[in-house]
Amino acid sequence: MNQNRQQNNNQPIIVGVGASAGGLEAFRKLLGSFEEAPGLSLVYIQHLDPDSKPVLMELLVKSTSWEVIELKERTKLEAGRIYICPPQRLLEIKNGIVTLAEAETPPHPSLNIDHFFHSLAEDQGKRAVGIILSGAGTDGTLGLKAISDSGGLTFTQDPNSARYDSMPRSAATTGVADHVLSPDAIARELQQYGQHLLNVNTAETQSQIQDQIAEAIPQITAILLKKSGHNFQHYKISTLSRRIQRRMQILKCREAKRYIDYLQENEEEIQALFRELLIGVTEFFRDPQAFDQLARDVLPRLFENRSPDDCVRIWVAGCANGSEAYTLAILCCEVMDHLKSPPQLQIFATDIDERALQVGRAGIYPVGIEDHVSPERLKRFFIRRGKRYEVTREIRELVLFSIHNLISDPPFSRLDLISCRNLLIYLGPHLQKKLIPLFHYALHPSGYLFLGPSENITSHGELFRTIDGKFRISQRKGTAVDSATSLPFIQGKLQFKSNLEQEADEKVDLRNIRQRILLDEFAPKSCVIDESGQILNADADMEKYLTLGEGDFQNNIVRMAARRLRVGLRSTLNEAIKTRRKVQQEHLTIRKGDQIQQVMITVQPLPRLGEEEGLFMVVLHEVGLPVSKQSGEESSSGSVPHADLIIAQLEHELQYTRDELEKTLQEKDVAHEELKSSNEELLSMNEELQSANEELETSKEEITAVSNSVAQTNSDLENLLRSTQIATVFLDDELLIRNFTPAITEIYALIKSDIGRPLERFVPLVEEMPPLPDPRKLQEGTPVEHTVISGSGKVYIRRVLPYQSHSGKNEGIVVTFIDVSELHN
Repeated sequence: MNQNRQQNNNQPIIVGVGASAGGLEAFRKLLGSFEEAPGLSLVYIQHLDPDSKPVLMELLVKSTSWEVIELKERTKLEAGRIYICPPQRLLEIKNGIVTLAEAETPPHPSLNIDHFFHSLAEDQGKRAVGIILSGAGTDGTLGLKAISDSGGLTFTQDPNSARYDSMPRSAATTGVADHVLSPDAIARELQQYGQHLLNVNTAETQSQIQDQIAEAIPQITAILLKKSGHNFQHYKISTLSRRIQRRMQILKCREAKRYIDYLQENEEEIQALFRELLIGVTEFFRDPQAFDQLARDVLPRLFENRSPDDCVRIWVAGCANGSEAYTLAILCCEVMDHLKSPPQLQIFATDIDERALQVGRAGIYPVGIEDHVSPERLKRFFIRRGKRYEVTREIRELVLFSIHNLISDPPFSRLDLISCRNLLIYLGPHLQKKLIPLFHYALHPSGYLFLGPSENITSHGELFRTIDGKFRISQRKGTAVDSATSLPFIQGKLQFKSNLEQEADEKVDLRNIRQRILLDEFAPKSCVIDESGQILNADADMEKYLTLGEGDFQNNIVRMAARRLRVGLRSTLNEAIKTRRKVQQEHLTIRKGDQIQQVMITVQPLPRLGEEEGLFMVVLHEVGLPVSKQSGEESSSGSVPHADLIIAQLEHELQYTRDELEKTLQEKDVAHEELKSSNEELLSMNEELQSANEELETSKEEITAVSNSVAQTNSDLENLLRSTQIATVFLDDELLIRNFTPAITEIYALIKSDIGRPLERFVPLVEEMPPLPDPRKLQEGTPVEHTVISGSGKVYIRRVLPYQSHSGKNEGIVVTFIDVSELHN
């Protein structure tokens, strides 16, 4: 155990603390409330005026026993220390090492807290801790959200205890903070949390906790269903386990059984876990390339051939705080700008999190959205109000926010576009299979479905056609879906009249009755299939043509066809797909009890639905009357009325089978030749690659030899310059330091990190240093010399010559200082 504790001390719990006006006072109270800080490393970021006097370090050193360090270029964080962010610098962390970057002053200099919190969440994951103290604005809110989403712990100061409550109140009201406490209470909670992590952060303990959670998930989801009315039983186990573990970590609970007891006794924890399971990761223009593709290829189609009285309907399922819904509204407005008489637009934004919907209805977001929304769109579609942005009324009126449970509530209908991004990835396969047909049902023909980058609907190829596989944009196929079987979530909520009730309501129509009898009794049976042979729609009573085989369900028409029809159906279908024309096949037969029925198959494309659909209608015509099999077995003295017909049919089938076999053999031979040719090409390519590999190996050896030679030459030059004891500095065309010899320190106090800086910034250690000549005016081979005297009394001749590159061009100057003190003496 001590060894594990030591290991955790080497990997501190990194706590990011963000503050602005009044934050230093709160931070000093927080530090003063620590009795001990097991394994904690604090990074303090405060909005500071770059021109103000740097007194922050001095004040903190006087008020705490912690070691206070101002962050430099690269700093590895250690436990028991406070690290201060310099003014106007952005912090980033990777593998526990903090680096500094210059803040972009003009756009938004006050977002350095969000910037570091995002980096901290990405680097530390569930070990990250974020704290927001007193300050004005909203900086830190989005950063706390990132830490929470990564599984870390978040605090904000109680707004009532803050001198300036804007920053703490923003974090508290948006629900991104796990704890809203005073500074001294934050210190106590953080101290206990750090001790808890030290106790459980071993591989063995973590494994035990995860096993306990896995066993407890059914009981926990049952409690949630009973108390909240929301069913999480079919969510992904990994998502449930990770989120439950985070709640246990916040409560410092080590056993799943104790957490279940706590959950049953505390209504607040049920609500907290419910909100934890609602994945609210969203932002404006998330995955901007995907939205650009949608705006370029899909949204203009939604408005084509629409009158001002029409309405384009869009549904954003799982909208969270409304960022995605407003993103689509902005893109649609930009499309409508190019239309003379655009149709109406209605966007339905739904979620089961009422608190998130309230944020969306208000349309007020932190200033951090500047990172995702262009300045042009901010100017047109938002109103700047202090440290926040408010969506304009023009955009807000296009979006209707509503509570809606995607799993149990009926869907919207007649939709042009459904956006359900990054929601299906958190659901189990069972729910995913149920939701895709629901989306198909909700869209009107040729409507579009927009999913997240990690989601796909390849298993529902009969319902949707892929428009852009990279950005997960699909279009609804014209497939008929039976709502009674494909939409189980709304079963029982749709009411239909019985046949008797309906007939009683309608006036008897002999024409309709005649057509119904004609279709049912005399019309040939038919079905609609796609190019892969999947049956999309079919008549009733087709058992004599299509049957279900044993094993897994097969929806392919060839596999379901009666044995005598398969060969003819396959060839007819292949020819129709290839030629895109109607193809017929005669002289096929099926068995009808003890009789044989002659059948003709017709396969015809359905061009009215569009060539992209690739749909075909298969019609099965019964030719003549069925023939008894027993008729060929009558006595030789009697007549055989149908024997000739049966024999002719069988001979035709036999000949057709032989032709198909011959055709198959020929295709096999052709395929064999093609494979043989491909194999030869592959062998040839392999030889070429082998040859290229050998050439690369030779080139590698040559490059290695040249590299070694260059390295040796560089070493020789380094030793030569060091041994000459001549002070020399090499400058480029801009008089920036390119290199220098160790002896130059007699003239200039240079170190290696000064390479690349202007020489004029360094004060020479001589009485009077003449200005350097313009490198472009130096003549080749003609040095410019001056005599200079150092502070120690040494006399040097300064000689300036052009620096010539390997191509012979002047690319700077070489300045040497030759000690001639002995000659002057």
